[in-house]
Amino acid sequence: MLKIKSILVSLLAIAVLAGCSNELDDNTDGEVTKGYDVAYVSISLTNPKSPGTRASTEQKPEPEESLINELYVITFDATKDVVKDEGTTKYATVLGTGEFGTNSGVTTPNTPVKVSTDTKYLLVIANPGTTLKNRLDNIAAGATFNDINALVTVGTQSGKANNAYFVEEVVHTNGCAMINAGFYDDSDGDPINHAWKADCLLDVAANIFKASDYKTEAEALNAAKSKPAKLEIERLASKLEVMVNVSEVGPFEELTNASLGQFEFGNWTIDYYNSLLFPFAQKTKTRSSHDTGFYKSNFYTVDPNFKKDSGSEYLTGIIKNELDANREPKVDWVEKSASVGDKYRYCIENTMDAGYQKFGAATRLVIKGQYAPWKNDADFTLGNDWYRLSNGANSINFKSFQKLLDAYTPAEAKAEDQRTALEKLLVNACEKFYTQVRTALGGSDPGSFAALTQDILDNISANGGELTKEDGCIYWYQKSLNYYYYEIRHDNAAIDHMEYGKYGVVRNNYYTLTLTKVNGNGTPWYPGGGPEDPDEEEDIDKLGAYLHFEIKVAPWVYWTTNFEI
Repeated sequence: MLKIKSILVSLLAIAVLAGCSNELDDNTDGEVTKGYDVAYVSISLTNPKSPGTRASTEQKPEPEESLINELYVITFDATKDVVKDEGTTKYATVLGTGEFGTNSGVTTPNTPVKVSTDTKYLLVIANPGTTLKNRLDNIAAGATFNDINALVTVGTQSGKANNAYFVEEVVHTNGCAMINAGFYDDSDGDPINHAWKADCLLDVAANIFKASDYKTEAEALNAAKSKPAKLEIERLASKLEVMVNVSEVGPFEELTNASLGQFEFGNWTIDYYNSLLFPFAQKTKTRSSHDTGFYKSNFYTVDPNFKKDSGSEYLTGIIKNELDANREPKVDWVEKSASVGDKYRYCIENTMDAGYQKFGAATRLVIKGQYAPWKNDADFTLGNDWYRLSNGANSINFKSFQKLLDAYTPAEAKAEDQRTALEKLLVNACEKFYTQVRTALGGSDPGSFAALTQDILDNISANGGELTKEDGCIYWYQKSLNYYYYEIRHDNAAIDHMEYGKYGVVRNNYYTLTLTKVNGNGTPWYPGGGPEDPDEEEDIDKLGAYLHFEIKVAPWVYWTTNFEI
């Protein structure tokens, strides 16, 4: 009789994944025979599930964020080509919750999954999204790890706010997509040059036990159980939330700490979504420290957003939130969190090379709130319309349209060559304001800026700030509406100019951004394309950037940041 070869790879535990054995034919003397060799793998996984003894910087996930509802098991030979048991047609074994029980606690491996006797490497992918799931279901002979780990692209879909169709590839109704976490190589004992390995396949060669070396197959299986291999998996998604430290939110004057204005937080959204990802992305070490927990080191991943073709370098895959016909952003606005884990959103990781840390490349937070200059002799009232003549450090705020009109009227009455530079700027800005709002006024158009009133402007339903998003125009802060943006920091220890890993969001990292200070007004329009917005190709680390956060991130990873706007 040709003895049955078997392998048992037991991977340290959250869920026991059980396969089913093939039917075996009986021969005339009662022994079982088969025309080919078989092997088995019994899998038990560690995912970032519960706090336990994990590092203080790691954050407990929501229960549904750790559930494994569907698990794909793919095996490879020594050349990293896919292999399978000869009795099956698919190269991926798919296990459901009924085959590995619940996701709670540490369990003992049960019935093994049948695999090829040539198995050397192992890959598992939990809860894949639509695109990746289709790829796994159609693995063909000769496929390699690189074929499976090819770039995943998510196409645009109309009619959905918040670009949510990108996120659905990594977080969806069937759970959070997860994959082998990869390996951190600290074998050289060098704390400076420790590095993450280039891929994530688990080498199980040392855990193979052949039935031919034992009297029975059961003895081989038991021997394999005594020497398990360990595998950790991580989520492909990133997670963000925003909190407000009410006791410290300003704005305040530098040094004196005197109040400069009035601010009320409204809500927030995520902008500049990534639409590309690799199922597994190579990790690199960051400067910031990390207490040993699920990960041995803080990390940053190599992102596919940046292509280099024919010597030219450019960004790909970044999708900016667009405006609808009423000049409103088509996004899902989120309320601030009252406590950690209260209100959050997911996104696909978005990292970049040091030199590509551009305003148009980094996933950012956009805040919508109310701001007005402080109640003093000018008596600005938060929630009312106010107006601003942009002139750098000499900009002038007007508490009402009537105050703006009062300044315009005498300046406009002068001959142009008799006006001061400031009066010329004011008159031109007011005329441009009238030109911008005239279309929105429709039949209510009075014919000139001088004939406008606040009552007339109140009949405009479109976003007034967006209407005046024009260089040299009077800025209209309709109902004191202000927008602020913030490029999310990943590594707070990266303080050098454009240092690698400084900006971006990273898979399985949880970012809580706490607003601690407001430095002044934002823009009356949703950030992007306005005269005071940065060009998308500008470096983030530029002089005059007016938004600052303090971030904390951890595995889940959880990062917190306090920020100023």
